[in-house]
Amino acid sequence: MDQIEYLKQLKRHLSPLERDERNKIIEYYSELISDKLESGITEQEVLKQFGEPKELAAKILSESHDHEKHTEHSDGKLSVGRIIGFSILIPFVIIALAVLYVLAVSFALAAVGCQLGGVFYFLGSFFVLAKDLAVGLFNLGASLFAMALGVFIAFGAWKFIRLCIKITISICKAYKQTYVKEAVRI
Repeated sequence: MDQIEYLKQLKRHLSPLERDERNKIIEYYSELISDKLESGITEQEVLKQFGEPKELAAKILSESHDHEKHTEHSDGKLSVGRIIGFSILIPFVIIALAVLYVLAVSFALAAVGCQLGGVFYFLGSFFVLAKDLAVGLFNLGASLFAMALGVFIAFGAWKFIRLCIKITISICKAYKQTYVKEAVRI
């Protein structure tokens, strides 16, 4: 097995790691192999020192897992402060979400108002059309404009409501993730 095949297998066995971390490890071992080759050690001897790619990957993964466990325990010191901080922010987040939803409902009601106003204006323009052609046509055009504006506002309101829902879901997930993790640590 040559260096390229060895690194390819090592990378495959490191698949549980994130891509960036995996690439850094492969780059590190590639440079390490190159340094050892420059010092006069043969490629086969260098690869033999590292052992099988699967064994090296298992060692790297176990060290990475131990590091993650250590990091989680060190974060545990802040867990009470984090819970208190998030608890203080809850009323402000609820108020901000309420304002967003009020705006979203306002847009939706404005769309309904434009639509209904346009429809009634459209119907009324026929009465005016019977008396005066120019004014009736103007009213007819204005009513169509109001209905079209209502459609655009409704589309914007729909997008805004979907955005509000996404924001609410992401905030709920963040709170749930924080409190679930913190409850386990405490």
